[in-house]
Amino acid sequence: MSTTMDQIHHIRDMFYRQDKNISEIASETGLNWKTVKKYVDMEDFNNPSPKPASSEVHESNLDPFKPLIDEWLQADKLAPRKQRHTAKRVFKRLKDEADGFGCS
Repeated sequence: MSTTMDQIHHIRDMFYRQDKNISEIASETGLNWKTVKKYVDMEDFNNPSPKPASSEVHESNLDPFKPLIDEWLQADKLAPRKQRHTAKRVFKRLKDEADGFGCS
């Protein structure tokens, strides 16, 4: 169920002008008290909802080693299929040969 702007204004009117508490408003409107509290506390209705934190781009631990890995994979294009690097082989080779590689 979606709450319309008219309902929100009515909720805010009951709280601020009619001095009703959140429980009374929830009983009258049939809404959950948390919903009533959300609309009573809301100051700006034009703000977009916040984006999830996962949208932030973080630097990968592999970024410093990508040129080296790309070099290995380019050389693999000339090698027979069975002799190419697997993900496990790339990881092992990075641990053995690359200075500063600390991924697990």
